[in-house]
Amino acid sequence: MQHLKQIIQTCQWFQGLPDEALTILEKAARVKHFESSKYLYRLEENTESIYAVISGFVRIKISSIQGQEFAITEFSSNAWFGEYSLTDKPVKMFEAQVLENSSILEIPKTVVKSIAAQYPVVYRNLFKEQSERTLNMCELLNGMLFYPLSARLAGRLVWFAQNFGSEVDNGILINKKMSQQELADLTLGSRQRVNKTLKAFEQLGILSIVGQKYLVKDLNRLKQQTNLKEAE
Repeated sequence: MQHLKQIIQTCQWFQGLPDEALTILEKAARVKHFESSKYLYRLEENTESIYAVISGFVRIKISSIQGQEFAITEFSSNAWFGEYSLTDKPVKMFEAQVLENSSILEIPKTVVKSIAAQYPVVYRNLFKEQSERTLNMCELLNGMLFYPLSARLAGRLVWFAQNFGSEVDNGILINKKMSQQELADLTLGSRQRVNKTLKAFEQLGILSIVGQKYLVKDLNRLKQQTNLKEAE
């Protein structure tokens, strides 16, 4: 396993910290293992840690009391999240669910807040990253509100290809299993319409489906599908 201090050093939040501060964070860090579908935190919970994914996947999503869910983003290796815990307020909008057996690094928020009080650069770094995440959120909401399902689905597949894709001989393989129902949940569509749209992408030679994985044969043409604004 990668040394914990190396993982912490690569985190954007902790750039600019001296070695002694990184050592304190390392000593406080713990690695925990979670089975698929377990939650790191749920709505209205006070979280006590910040997190980094060592292996596996974690999905950040919004859930309603009626059981409806909408995924905001997903994190994989070396991604950090849970910065809301530093506000000492319950998480009212998001929850974090492990998508497959995963190893997660946790650092108590009390330790992080202590370091940040001594080295304000941590808050500056957090502000920069939070600004980027807010912009990404606005782009996602814009797509969900104003674009047809085909564009929304293409946009999600482009994101997965860029974040979880591996180049192979005939395209980019998304190294993550996703059912059509899961894609429907991610795009606020029905499974039937997602199935129809995926078949259309296959007929166009844009992608092919291998089990529950997706091979993007032409990333540029898939990106072009995200710009379709006409009503369905």
